[in-house]
Amino acid sequence: MNTANLIDRRKIVDWLGIAPFMIFAFMFLILPTLYLVTGAFFNPAGEFTFKNIADLAHPTILSAYWISIKVSVASSLGGAVIGFMLAWAVVLGGLPSWIRSGLLTFSGVASNFAGVPLAFAFIATLGRTGLVTLLLREWFGFNLYGTGFNLLSFLGLTITYMFFQIPLMVLILTPALDGLKKEWREASEILGASTWQ
Repeated sequence: MNTANLIDRRKIVDWLGIAPFMIFAFMFLILPTLYLVTGAFFNPAGEFTFKNIADLAHPTILSAYWISIKVSVASSLGGAVIGFMLAWAVVLGGLPSWIRSGLLTFSGVASNFAGVPLAFAFIATLGRTGLVTLLLREWFGFNLYGTGFNLLSFLGLTITYMFFQIPLMVLILTPALDGLKKEWREASEILGASTWQ
């Protein structure tokens, strides 16, 4: 058997190894994206049109974009600040080690809890007929929705998104804060920096 045939067989085997991924990517990423992009230029009758693109400037669609941007900014900033404070308290705040392991374990689970399961969980707990909403009303006489709260409002959506963004930030920042050398802090203090600085 010559060397050229051996090299050709290895290339075929290598390509066969990534074939399942390529098929998956084509079927679930590339094909749906192409369908959406090409479908944007056709009306329900199947005729070519630019109307769908022009309709993106409609006030209803612009309003949807704007609320999405506001929820994204608010939840990411809130998640970053609260997540940083939790990570800082666990790493540099001198808390017991069992709190750290518990927080990191919870963060690992909660940071992967997004999308449809997260939406369902919040609707089942804080929705109009959610468990927490009913318990607050029955046991404490507190009507959550009587206060003006709505899970589908800006505040409700922001709280929902922050549920996984805070733990994600804890997981991202904890190793970074662990990597801060004690000598850097001491050198900063010697040069006159405050604890915060």
